[in-house]
Amino acid sequence: MDNGKKPVVLLVDHKPEAKEIFSQIAQDFPFELLVAEDGQAGFDLAREHEPDLIVIRKNVPILNAQSVSVLLKQSATTDKIPILVICPDYSPEDQEKFQDAGCNDCIKDVKEVDIVISKLKEWLAL
Repeated sequence: MDNGKKPVVLLVDHKPEAKEIFSQIAQDFPFELLVAEDGQAGFDLAREHEPDLIVIRKNVPILNAQSVSVLLKQSATTDKIPILVICPDYSPEDQEKFQDAGCNDCIKDVKEVDIVISKLKEWLAL
C-alpha cells in the first residue's frame, strides 16, 4: 500500500449483490478489486496476489471463511492480510470462532454500504 500503488481488495463471495456493491465502491475509492466465487478460488487468488484486504462471506462454497483464514494464516506470505467476514447472523460464538481462525472483523450486511465503506477505510487506511 505504501509503494504508490492502489491497495488490492479480494472479495470472496458467491452472491451477485456483493460483487455489484463492491464494484461500485471500487469506482469511487482508490483500490483494485479482485473477485472469487468460492473459498478455494479465493485462497488461490490470495496466495497469488497477496491482497491488502480480504472480504469473505461466512458460508462461501468449497472452503468456508474459517477454513480459508486458517490456511492463509499458516503461510508467512499471507498471514498478515486482514480478513473481514460477511456474516449476517453474527453471534458471540461466531465471533470467537472467526477470531480463533485469524479473522479480523465482521460486516453484517454488504447492503449497509456506509458500514462497508467505513470498514474499507479503516482496514486500508484510505
